[in-house]
Amino acid sequence: MNRNDYLALLDSYGNHFSISEFEVQGPGTIGRMDIGFLRSFLAWRQWHGISTLISSAWRKGDPKSHGQGLAFDVLLFDQWLVSQPSALQHWLLATTWGFNGVGLYFDWSYTNKEGNKVPAIGLHVDDWAGNGYSQRPLRWLRIDGQYYYQSLTRGDFYCKTNRQTITLDEAIRRYGP
Repeated sequence: MNRNDYLALLDSYGNHFSISEFEVQGPGTIGRMDIGFLRSFLAWRQWHGISTLISSAWRKGDPKSHGQGLAFDVLLFDQWLVSQPSALQHWLLATTWGFNGVGLYFDWSYTNKEGNKVPAIGLHVDDWAGNGYSQRPLRWLRIDGQYYYQSLTRGDFYCKTNRQTITLDEAIRRYGP
């Protein structure tokens, strides 16, 4: 696809993004994104209607979802660069859409309109099938740099590093905005 094809694609899904917003790793990298996943992501943004800031897309040298052009890291805003929807709303928007991988990050930050760095809820969405070692769909939380993966049978989240378990409700109560 060429630049005009991407412009037409963005326009067909409500024109919520510019090409440069997808090119976090530099000019031309939108072409590294899987086109089916890109369409799904654009449809998801159009569906939920919440302002979305892309903080990561395709990444050079990443052997996982970002390197395959099958992932985005985003920040959602109900008031642009001022306030975010709840952590639960982030979770429901991503898991309802049915992304293959969804991670909710309680330890991100962003720079607001006043130039201050403020805590944020980050969201990773992907459509990667994994490389044989991870169950899919895969759901996780990151809290203070620790990854907690969801059990598909029990629903809670377990961290192998600190051997602790937490539920989504507990995580939101303790760490959510």
